[in-house]
Amino acid sequence: MRENVSLKFLFLVLIFAFSIEQSLACTYGPPYRTVCENYAQADSVIIGKIESVKSGDSNQTVIVKIEKTYKGQKLKQIVLNQPLSTCDPDFSDDVGETMLLYVVRNDKTKKYSVIAPGTGGRVERENENLYWLNNLPMSLKRTRLSGTIELYKDSPFEFVDYIVGTKVKVFNDKNSFETFTDKNGVYEIWDIPTGKYQIEPIFPPKFKLDIDLERGLVDFDSLKKTNPNTNAVLIEIQPKGCGGIDFVVKENPDK
Repeated sequence: MRENVSLKFLFLVLIFAFSIEQSLACTYGPPYRTVCENYAQADSVIIGKIESVKSGDSNQTVIVKIEKTYKGQKLKQIVLNQPLSTCDPDFSDDVGETMLLYVVRNDKTKKYSVIAPGTGGRVERENENLYWLNNLPMSLKRTRLSGTIELYKDSPFEFVDYIVGTKVKVFNDKNSFETFTDKNGVYEIWDIPTGKYQIEPIFPPKFKLDIDLERGLVDFDSLKKTNPNTNAVLIEIQPKGCGGIDFVVKENPDK
């Protein structure tokens, strides 16, 4: 399953309004970035409403009305000069939508754009990241292991619902934790000791795993040496760091 994660990640990027053609033309691979990594890389982190989008030959001019600022200068509005490449988000279908955006400023052109690929998205799908952002500035000083469990359709591949109340086991040789997904399908453990952890969700019988997506430092080899038949992944939590696994499930036809 490990060798298929990159391809599966391409399909999940569709959630963020990428076309299949765009996604397949861009090279992705696990692990994808964490909220703390995006926050560190961005010049501004905002929640804003997409007011208008004007597409040119090579870029989009996106006007965003800012509703909340987590990082950077507090402005009422920002204009994004968003490249139209296979690795960048296309905002054509997002007019009127409120989105979480990680924004960078080009020092040479003085223009703004959203970090690519596929970071941020419509706020109703960003609960896990918003939990971290809403806990600022303490988030910067704490460790967190987190993720989501969500149900998707196979065809077309689209979000159906959050999986609520699912037990998630997190453990290594020294520590063991249990938590449950909340109403937004999010599980999280704050102030977890640094180190490598295996994450094991206990799915209800009517669901089975379809995709798992890692965020943070991942060590495939050491786990395979211990148990070559396992599909599990070791997530490494560093000091003041965050990471975890998102799980996508589908209906189990045998139940």
